[in-house]
Amino acid sequence: MTVYSRIKKVADFRGMSLRRVALQSGLKSANAIYRYRDGIKPRRPTLEAIANTLNTTPEYLLGETDDWQKHDVTPEQELGLDKDDQEMLALFRKSTDGMTEEEKEKFKQSFVKLLKVAKDLNS
Repeated sequence: MTVYSRIKKVADFRGMSLRRVALQSGLKSANAIYRYRDGIKPRRPTLEAIANTLNTTPEYLLGETDDWQKHDVTPEQELGLDKDDQEMLALFRKSTDGMTEEEKEKFKQSFVKLLKVAKDLNS
């Protein structure tokens, strides 16, 4: 599948015309996307703007993945932290200025473990 066909596929699924996608993506011409039908590839910033408009990823549009859905999962959500835990982690992160990346990662892992133990005690 080409970049053009992937853009068209997601636009059709979202009920959007290619002209609308182009305009909402901030392209100068409403017909700009039709150029990609001829094999022209968009620059990365343009591709990212189109992907954002379509709520997909540049990687999908480039054919690097077949997963067209955008997954907005933060590392904290991936760890299973709820909103309160995420807020506490954000507060602790503010106090990590001056730490190396390795120290920050160790701190984060320790903090996540502490939160899980505290939750277990309250259950």
